[in-house]
Amino acid sequence: MWEDGNYMVLNEYINVSDDRLINGLIPVIQIMSKTEKSRDEDLVIDFSYTQFISPVFALSLIVYLSSCGKKVSVTNLNEYLNTVRFNNGGIHPDLMRRSEFIASMEGYSQKTYIPIVNFPANADSDEKDVMSTVVENIIIHQSNIAPNVAQGLKYIIEETLDNITEHSESDRGYIFAQAYPKKEYLDLCIADRGITLLGSYQRIAGNEITTDLEAIKAAQRRISSKNLPDTENRGFGIYTSKKMLIEGLNGQYMMLSGECIYLKSSSEDRIYTLPDGLRWNGTIIALRIPYKKEKFDYINYIE
Repeated sequence: MWEDGNYMVLNEYINVSDDRLINGLIPVIQIMSKTEKSRDEDLVIDFSYTQFISPVFALSLIVYLSSCGKKVSVTNLNEYLNTVRFNNGGIHPDLMRRSEFIASMEGYSQKTYIPIVNFPANADSDEKDVMSTVVENIIIHQSNIAPNVAQGLKYIIEETLDNITEHSESDRGYIFAQAYPKKEYLDLCIADRGITLLGSYQRIAGNEITTDLEAIKAAQRRISSKNLPDTENRGFGIYTSKKMLIEGLNGQYMMLSGECIYLKSSSEDRIYTLPDGLRWNGTIIALRIPYKKEKFDYINYIE
């Protein structure tokens, strides 16, 4: 990293280990910290020293840079980041004809990834349903995911997307996925740049949840962020999707919202606080989904 008084250049060595989802977030947090501390309003990220990156890294960085309030440019993108449309801010389905978007996504049917999809979070239900259906079908086709796991995958994606369009008050949402055929799992990330989980709770009159930590804990206990007790919502949807993923598929779950990171797997259940007083404006949910589970039945986890 160096500064010349006009702009800051970040040339971090990035080589993400793929054993835990949070590993992809660590270099993004480092970039956030340096960006927020810098007095420069212009930022250049040099990817010359990039080795391996993960979907968590790519999606969280693109969301942060879109809302950090500074002018950002990138140089020396590696082939992978170019391929997933990082430098274009992802594919924007609302700027394309529906048939064009569907055809563009079908071009990835023989790949192991989808590009970053950057969609309007206030989309009407029909537009959102088309987008999610296309994404789900491509992911399922790519890895030849069996119908029993495919049903659970669709539920998780649709519930998470509903949280963005109904609760986040975000202008844009993001989705990105990468499969790892040799390891038989895929990493799926869905994000918004909205009012955070805490912000959703604070819209409720008489609400006593006042911190990001309390909001994260409340969501894991199925406390609603929408005062409709019979409706699946940001509290209940998070709980059900997490239970299905961890208990049913032995996957990993990560949520970043506000100043807190929540991690859950069969061997871990922890909440971390972002360092240096940093705060994430929005919510990211990252999922590691093993897709070779013969005895999985998603209906066992629906309440």
